[in-house]
Amino acid sequence: MIRNERENKIKAHVNKKFCIYLYYYNYTISMKYVERYTIILFLMIIPLFISCDNQGRMADKIMFNAEKIVETYPDSVLTLLDSIAKPLALNDVRYHRYILLMLQAKDKSYRDITGDTAIFATKHYYTEKNDLPHAAMAAYYCGRVRFEQKDDKGAMTQYVEAEKYATDISNINLKGLIQSAMGAALSRQMLTNEALLRFQQAAKYFQQVDNRKNEIISYQLIGNSYLAKLRTDSALHYYNKSLQIASVLKDSVNILAIKQNIGILYKEVEGDFASAKKYFLEAVHDCAGNDYSRLCLKLADIYSAEKNRDSTKWYISQSLSHLQDNKKDVYLVADVYNTLATIKEREGSYAESSKYYKKYADCQDSIFRETRDATLLDIAKKYKLEQLKSDNIALALEKQKLLFYSAIGAFFSLFVILLFYRRNSLIKKRELEAEQKIFHLMNMAKNYDEKEATVRNILLRQFDIVRKTATLKNYIHKGDENSNKLLKKFNEIVYGKEGLNWVILYDAMNELYNGLFDNLRNEYPNLGEDEFRICCLTYADFTREEISIIMELSISTVQSKRNFIRKKLGIPSTGDIKSFLDQKKSF
Repeated sequence: MIRNERENKIKAHVNKKFCIYLYYYNYTISMKYVERYTIILFLMIIPLFISCDNQGRMADKIMFNAEKIVETYPDSVLTLLDSIAKPLALNDVRYHRYILLMLQAKDKSYRDITGDTAIFATKHYYTEKNDLPHAAMAAYYCGRVRFEQKDDKGAMTQYVEAEKYATDISNINLKGLIQSAMGAALSRQMLTNEALLRFQQAAKYFQQVDNRKNEIISYQLIGNSYLAKLRTDSALHYYNKSLQIASVLKDSVNILAIKQNIGILYKEVEGDFASAKKYFLEAVHDCAGNDYSRLCLKLADIYSAEKNRDSTKWYISQSLSHLQDNKKDVYLVADVYNTLATIKEREGSYAESSKYYKKYADCQDSIFRETRDATLLDIAKKYKLEQLKSDNIALALEKQKLLFYSAIGAFFSLFVILLFYRRNSLIKKRELEAEQKIFHLMNMAKNYDEKEATVRNILLRQFDIVRKTATLKNYIHKGDENSNKLLKKFNEIVYGKEGLNWVILYDAMNELYNGLFDNLRNEYPNLGEDEFRICCLTYADFTREEISIIMELSISTVQSKRNFIRKKLGIPSTGDIKSFLDQKKSF
């Protein structure tokens, strides 16, 4: 008997260990499946994001190179930016960087920017992000667009906003550009004094950062402002100052422009033809193309006023001969014919003057038609651009939709896998729970002695432990391995219609322990029924596992209720309930 009992105990222990091993083995296999399917799903999604990121990185590289040369080679920057195939498909950061850089390059290469209104959304984006350096730059170019649209008040509004954003930034050159642009807008509104102050402030900023070219232009603009106020001495001072810097830099373009301005000042304002001739003659030797034709006409006009016919004819012939190569410049041709008509009229050659006036009128008509055609072409171009933008937006939305549905599909698949895993885990948990409960129930049956009059044996007899164990053994011997059915059958057999008669158990316990449990109930009425029953079973040396089987509770619930019992009875958290009840019994 003793040997058989030991063998049964060893088998039960081995079975218990095997059940636990089987549970963790199945858990590991399930986790491997979850990891495998998760990796597959992410491998499916990654290529979609990689393709988008590659295009973005290529755009970053192009724009980085463009930013380095935009000041010196704006035409090359436009070519670089045109190589970005789908700018509307870029993310917000890259797209607004692209818009700002594109407008900057177009403005510096003297392209038409009147239709580049996307810069306003870019300004709003940088303002919302509190990116002040870019917000200031974007606001400045918003003003440039408004200025080119002949909206001076709108331009000033944007420039004032740009000035506000630029207050705390380190880009001194941008501050100078803003002040210069504000001066140009004010000057066009005939607010010369206000414009002069802005041009002077711009010159100071450019001087701080040693931007000599912009400093030259600022001094010319200051000179123009003084000239508008008929303060020729001040105008000449700043023209000469800018000419001095331009000569040091050997800036032929600005040298030519300054000398023409000085010549015009002497001719138109001072009436000093000799000084005007001096600067025009210096300029004419250093220029070519359209500028050469214009300067020859100005010299012809001066010589005509001086009644020097030979020089007048010579410079007219120079202008006309050079004009044959510049007929595409309708504005220049119109200027030539207008000047020739004036000269001939001054000389009294009215027939020739009339002929030149007619040619001048034809040029004006050609300019009108060219402007109208250009306007229509620009409208058509903008329409095509808007259509292209709409197509790109539709394409971008389709791409985003594809990414969205792919992500939804991936997350849904992952959710299904996790759901499957959770279900599988619950099944394994129930399987282990059933095996553990059966194990503890059979141990309880082995320790049951019907003849011994203890609380434990009274309760087990009430629980009908022998019959329930025999019924379970008979069911298991049939070979049904389905854990769900096994647990269901366990609950059906153990917690069937016939429940425990706790009244008989309480009477027996009070009889054995001198009314201990009646006294306990009276002294601690705040104990719930389940808590009181756990007290009784704990005192009768039932383990947590055994109590969980008898009361149809989980082990964790039993432990939790024991903690509540300790609090209500005033027992320390590590105290023993049975010892506490023994002390009560002794009193």
